[in-house]
Amino acid sequence: MSPKRVRIDDVPRDMSAMVQQRVVWLLAVAAGGLLLALAVWQRHADAASTFVPPVEADRATAPATHISRTVRVEVLNGCGKPGIAGRVTRRARAAGMDVIDEGNAETFGFLNSMVIDRRGNLAKAQEVAEAMGIPVCIQQVREDPSRLAEVSIVIGRDYRRIHLVDP
Repeated sequence: MSPKRVRIDDVPRDMSAMVQQRVVWLLAVAAGGLLLALAVWQRHADAASTFVPPVEADRATAPATHISRTVRVEVLNGCGKPGIAGRVTRRARAAGMDVIDEGNAETFGFLNSMVIDRRGNLAKAQEVAEAMGIPVCIQQVREDPSRLAEVSIVIGRDYRRIHLVDP
C-alpha cells in the first residue's frame, strides 16, 4: 500500500486561528522580554546605591546613645518579626530621634539591618546608625516629594545578633 497523499484542498482554509495563535505567542514573548528588561534595570538602579563602609559601634545591649540633632526617621520591618518595628521605634525615640513612620519594608527578605540616607545628608544617617548600633549605612537618594523621612532604619534578620532590641 502506498502512503495516502494529501491534497491542497484537504488543508483547512481558516488561517485566522493560526494567525491568532502566532500573534498571542509573539505578544507573550514580548511581555516576557519586557519583564526581564525591567528586572535588570531595577537591579542596576539598586546597585547604583552608594555603599558606605560599616559604622563602628559598640554592640552591647546598652540603650541607644542620644543623637545631637533632630532627624526625621522611619522604621521599617524588613525581617517579618511581628512587633519588631514598634520595639525599635521606642528605642529610637528614647535616643532623641523623631520617628514619623513605622511599618513594613517592601519585603521581609532583609538579612542585615541597615540605615539608609534618603536626603543626601550621610552624616545624619551615620549618626543614627552609630546611636542604634547598626553596622550598615548606605545612601539611597531618590526624588520623592511625598517622603518626609530623612533616614530609614530597616530591621533585618540580624536584629538579635546586633542587639537592636533587648531579648
